Amino acid sequence: MDSLTLLEQLVRIPSDKNATHADGRVEYGVACFLRDYLKKTLPKFIIEEQKIEEGRINLFVHDNTPVSLLFLCHIDTVEEGKGWTTSPSGELKGTRFYGRGSADMKCGAVAVLRALERAAAIKKSGVAVLFYGDEEYDSLGIKKFIQEYGSKLNPKIIICLEPTGGKLRRGCRGVVELRYVLSGKTGHAARSSSGISAFNGLNFSINALQNFLKDYSDPYLGHPTLNVATVRCGALQYRRPDGFIVFGSAGNIIPDYCEVILEVRTVPGLDSQKIKEVFQSGLKGTGVLVETVETKLELGNFVTPAEQLKLIEDVFYEIVGGDMYQDIELGGYTDAQMLAELWKTPVAIWGAKGENHHGADEYVDLPSFEKLENSLEKLVEKWSGS
Repeated sequence: MDSLTLLEQLVRIPSDKNATHADGRVEYGVACFLRDYLKKTLPKFIIEEQKIEEGRINLFVHDNTPVSLLFLCHIDTVEEGKGWTTSPSGELKGTRFYGRGSADMKCGAVAVLRALERAAAIKKSGVAVLFYGDEEYDSLGIKKFIQEYGSKLNPKIIICLEPTGGKLRRGCRGVVELRYVLSGKTGHAARSSSGISAFNGLNFSINALQNFLKDYSDPYLGHPTLNVATVRCGALQYRRPDGFIVFGSAGNIIPDYCEVILEVRTVPGLDSQKIKEVFQSGLKGTGVLVETVETKLELGNFVTPAEQLKLIEDVFYEIVGGDMYQDIELGGYTDAQMLAELWKTPVAIWGAKGENHHGADEYVDLPSFEKLENSLEKLVEKWSGS
């Protein structure tokens, strides 16, 4: 099967959190397709199915020798979303192939299949791939993989197929997500001194964080970023048994309740504790109190020294050429960070050109996709296992 046909078939299979299949859900249909394809075309590889949770699996594919080169490829996608002018199930227009997951990262799955086929053809041992689920949501797939295989493997290098605009990336910023509930005091809006605005307290804390972060940077990972993802604010009337909050509808009441979800992309030296300290400093003197704070997510950052990626750089120059490294601030978090931290293994992130990842009209550039395939095949050829 040619690469474009493979990509078309993968994109046609829904793999977002709402997808359901005969015996599973989310990315299960993609996992089954890949499993069946591998059994038919690469019967000498061992395919280990690992249960993530009911109806969801990872596929760990290897040749039963010590893994030295590990490809990492997630097989779930974000939801389809709105605003598409092309088919989210796949549509070819010129040198672009559109569809949800086309760039992020089902084209990577196809490129990895070609790399495995090349390894089999030249009898290169130690090449393996993890096709895993839930990367776009709660990282359950990679966490489950680490639980079972974390102490069993020691690869020499990891290639993660996240989209990178056709360039290389050798690190990522971390992620901290916090949920705050702030409390103030209701009062008459005409007399600000009669109450304590929880929303004003949030504003002061956000300003404190922004001022702190703008002077914070790392030589390679760049600057941290702050995203105020969700704000719910008002004069609290009551909480329903299901947790739903009911606010007053009048504009003349000072809001005493504010709930906010913050996300900070972090660099070395910046963690949830420091972010909480700065946020708290912004509330000083406002009278607003932190009712609760929950760390919903805390994932680290990593940087691989360039000298540990010389072989990959050589292949890039040979097949792709031009500017090699992507601006780190253009890339998001990758689950490969957990493996880099666990194994102290060099990691290169390398995906094809494309645009609109997570948005409408996502596409992959086919010439770049072909170069990625050729690059991974060349890397397998040159790989010495050390």
